[in-house]
Parts: sequence; structure tokens; C-alpha cells
Amino acid sequence: MSRKFLFSSALFGLTVAAPFAFAQETTTTTTTTTTTVDTASTARDEGAHGLFFLNGGGWSNLTDLDNAGTARFKTGYNVGGGLGVQFTDWAALRGVYSFSRTEGRNAALAPINGQRFDRHYYGADLQFRAPMTSGFSPYLFVGGGAVTINPSADVLFSPTGTRFNGDTFTKGAGHFGVGFEYQVPNSGFGLFAQGDGWIYKWDRYGFNRTQVDTNWGAGLSYRFGY
Repeated sequence: MSRKFLFSSALFGLTVAAPFAFAQETTTTTTTTTTTVDTASTARDEGAHGLFFLNGGGWSNLTDLDNAGTARFKTGYNVGGGLGVQFTDWAALRGVYSFSRTEGRNAALAPINGQRFDRHYYGADLQFRAPMTSGFSPYLFVGGGAVTINPSADVLFSPTGTRFNGDTFTKGAGHFGVGFEYQVPNSGFGLFAQGDGWIYKWDRYGFNRTQVDTNWGAGLSYRFGY
């Protein structure tokens, strides 16, 4: 309450010749208003809140399909997002999905070279943030799910020349990542940048090797009730 408002109120009370009654009424109203604001603030800050986010950026893999490093993929792109529950300012459970597209690169394996490979990553993770007064919050997350890989080629060949159908396949995967987020003041919106990895076993088309795929980029988030 501003000084100008208090002065005007006091002047009005003197004018109507009821200073004590007015003062008592003002105190009661102020107490009630303060209690209401505090209750609203508590209702906003306590309890779980829904959240959603959208993101996009680049894709790359840290391991090749063979030990010699001759069967690999070009840098691609990814888009994704998710929904979740923000239990506290520092902990959330999220359901996540990412789509990536890239091309195979290997002159010796013509059906892989230049062919498109789509990947669908989906699962759940626990996110842990460290909220700071500046609005920036570093965070990390860990979880799991699966990856579905869909090659565009109908036929693929192994390094020894064995013919394979270009079938879609799905493998279980571990998920982890780190990032940082800026929470817009007095708003549920946030801007973030992150990098995440998916670990799984590629055992198709004559290859058998653990893969580590990475998605990296930036995105927009929103937390309800903030």
C-alpha cells in the first residue's frame, strides 16, 4: 500500500469525523487482503504442476556401426518434445519423444550410402534442476525407453554382401542428458538448451554394436501455475 493511498485514506477519515472506526476497518481489510495474497501464493507454489516443452536441433552418433569406422552416418537433425509433472522446483517426471533423420555414409555398402534413416526415440526420464535467483537453472536427466529405426532402402547389404530386407526394428534404450534453462520472470515460460544421448544395441543388417546417438539443440518450455 503506497504512502499516497494511506494519506488520502486518513484525510477522508478526518473529513467524515470517524478516524478510529476507519482505521480499524482499514486494518481489518489490509489483514484480510494480505491473508488472501499469502493463501494464493501458497496455492501456487505448493503441489505438482503440469509442464510441456518443444525442442529441435542437430543429430550425431558417437559410435559407428563397425569397429573399423567405415559404416557411419552423416550429421542430421532432430525435433521433439514432451509432457510431464513438475513435483517441486528441482524435480520433474517427463515423457519424451524425439524424431531424427540422417543418411548413411559408406562407399563399400552402396544400399546404406546415401540412404535415409529415420529414428523415433521415446521414453520417460527424471529431471533434476538447480533453480537460481538469476533465473538460469542447470539441469540433468536420466531415464529409459526405446528407439525405432526405419531405413528408407528396401534392401540392405552386410559388409560381406549378405542381402537383408530394409525392415524397421525397435530396441530398448537408455536415456541421459544435461542442459540449462532460463525461466522468464513472472511467467511459466522458459528457454532452454540441452544435449541428450540414447544408448542401444544395433544388431541388424550384419552389424552388432552398441550405439550412442545424440540429439542437441534448444527449445521452449511452459510450466502451469508458475
